[in-house]
This record gives sequence, structure tokens and C-alpha cells, in this order.
Amino acid sequence: MKEIIIAAYDKPIDWLHELNDDIKNTVYRKGNIIPLTDGEILVEPNIGRCVHTFFKHIYNNYHELSDMTFFVQDYPFDHWEDVVEVVNNNTWRERCTLNIDGYYGFHFNSIKVPSPKGGIMHTMSPSKDHENGKVISCYGNGMPHDHNSKINVDTYWDMLFEGPRPNMYEFMPGGHFGITKEHVKLRSKKLYKKITELLEEDVTSPWMIERLECYIFNPKYKTKL
Repeated sequence: MKEIIIAAYDKPIDWLHELNDDIKNTVYRKGNIIPLTDGEILVEPNIGRCVHTFFKHIYNNYHELSDMTFFVQDYPFDHWEDVVEVVNNNTWRERCTLNIDGYYGFHFNSIKVPSPKGGIMHTMSPSKDHENGKVISCYGNGMPHDHNSKINVDTYWDMLFEGPRPNMYEFMPGGHFGITKEHVKLRSKKLYKKITELLEEDVTSPWMIERLECYIFNPKYKTKL
């Protein structure tokens, strides 16, 4: 079974109707800008952004995950323009930006001029830390992409991982990904619980966890849990 998880806030999600009938969709709603519709799951309090929604789903459903699960925002198209086509046609291996043999990261759009629909896609470089694909990279303070003085990816690495920190952290901007249930279970449920708790305790944590997502799902990096 294929399933798509949507972290919804204030964008319409009528695009879900374009997905094939055999794809299960689960919508988690934060905030109260748009009233809940049938089947949506309210997440309270509104914390941790979409990253919290994704990891909370993994933690809560660790033993009942779908064979293949995709994690997207309510408006994914500026980060993953061809999401509907990829999911419908089973082409995630061919169309992903980063492939860790069971984890598939996505970042693609064809926007040429920034608009309310999104900005042009980031320039990606070949990954040095992971298997196959392209990434963007930042220092432990989030630079050059983020200027929030509270971002400290190094502290989160030290909480979650064994071994030396990367010189630069490689990640998927926007954090959209697909993953097999077998790949999820290469990590312990305790690890996902810890990540979910961090996302609920620290308002800056979504930016740190987003930058560690590829490492969380790459089993060659040893975790503490």
C-alpha cells in the first residue's frame, strides 16, 4: 500500500483528488484557519511545523506503517512540483533528488520567476555524505540559508548521533520525502520518540531536524537510540 501524509495548515488540498484511488491519504491539520473536513486529524498544540507532523506519524504508527509513505506539506509544489505524477506512477526512484536505498528525498520545481506560488528551486550539489543524489549544505549555525541566531545543528547532532559531526550538514530544502516501512525500521521507535519530543520542546527544532533528516534515515550514521 502507498500512503501520502499531508501536513496541512492554511492551503487548500484539493490536489489530493488527482491521486490514484489506491493511494491512501492522511491529512493532519494544525491551526484553525480552515475548518476540519471529514477524515482530517487535528494536531494540537500547533507546534513543530510540518517536521513534527511527519515524525509524530512515524512514531505513532511505527508498527503499522504503509509499505511506502510520502510526507508532504499542504502546498508541496514549490518544493516537489511533480509529486502527483511521481506517486501515481511509482517513479520515485527515478525522479528523486536523493536516494538512500529506501529513503527518497525530493526537491524540484520549474519556477523561473519567484511568485506567491514559490521561489526558484535551490541549486543542488552532489552529495558527499549519502549514497546517490544532490543536496544543499549548511554550517552548524544554519548559514548560509538561515540567519536565526538560535539555530545550532551541532547540539542536535550530539543529542542524536554517535561519532564526529559532519563538516557541513547536507539536507533537502523543505524536507519532502518518501520512505519504505523497512527503511523506517532501521531506526528504533525510541529514536523517533526522542525526535518528536525535541520538536515539541524547542521552537527552533524544526530547522535542526530538517537539516538532520538525511542522516536520521541513513543507517551508516550510528544513533544513540
